[in-house]
Amino acid sequence: PSYHCSAMEPADMAGLLDVLAEQRDVLRGVSDEVWGHPEENFQEVHAHRVLTSALAALGFTVTPNFIHPTGFKAEVQIGSTGSEKCVHVCCISEYDALPGIGHACGHNLIAVCGVMVGLLLKRCLESLDREVPGSVLPVKVTVLGTPAEEGGGGKVKMIEEGFFRDVDLAVMAHPSPYNIVKCSFLAIQDLRITFRGSAAHAAMAPWKGVNALDAAVTCYSSISHLRQQFKPDWRVHGVFTKGGDKPNIIPAEAELLYYIRCLDQADMPGLVERVRECARAAALATGCSVQLTPEMLP
Repeated sequence: PSYHCSAMEPADMAGLLDVLAEQRDVLRGVSDEVWGHPEENFQEVHAHRVLTSALAALGFTVTPNFIHPTGFKAEVQIGSTGSEKCVHVCCISEYDALPGIGHACGHNLIAVCGVMVGLLLKRCLESLDREVPGSVLPVKVTVLGTPAEEGGGGKVKMIEEGFFRDVDLAVMAHPSPYNIVKCSFLAIQDLRITFRGSAAHAAMAPWKGVNALDAAVTCYSSISHLRQQFKPDWRVHGVFTKGGDKPNIIPAEAELLYYIRCLDQADMPGLVERVRECARAAALATGCSVQLTPEMLP
């Protein structure tokens, strides 16, 4: 078949701006609702309800609880539904928040941008198909709700489940203080480091204890000392997630959580191993055992 293809004319752009003006309150409402009810990874129940309700009202066929309990997909197909292969465009929404500081990463905006781009693409293609029936290449537009971006790897399971196999183009917007024409992205591997020793009374019999917190502090310091030899695009940052219960009890368990990042994924195995070596050395120095647990794939 012969399909219509042309550059967007000023009148077309004006039409899309009219759509935004028409749906301004809906889009702003979605953003405000997600912003006002921050939910951490895999707990985005309110955001899931707000987004799926809005997309259904905008004419999408919505599948809630898609792959994850708080994931969703909202689809529409434009153009011929014959045997031709559809072009599949996926507009991604994220909507989980950070612990303690809410939507500091702007996922409320990422969420509404996915809805907005999906809506504009839908309206634009529907308009072209009405003007010249049969002239639009068959297109399926999906707004995909991907939970757990801030840890948890929500998209990873969606990839493993095969959703993206027939996606020709996936798009997403991320807020920034300035415009970025060409983005770079860091590979990430997280690592949970758990030290185990022996509890003892810190005043009466400290020699009977094996201090897991000392191991964690030693590990943290050792990793920090590595940074002088890091490449400029390597990033390693961590926090203490467990360090004991009371000052007069030598901690039997202490824990660190690290994010390890680099621009070139080929650097990742070597960088991760250097961090692991710091943990093993700290365990050896303090007499503790250590458990190293990666929690997401790089």
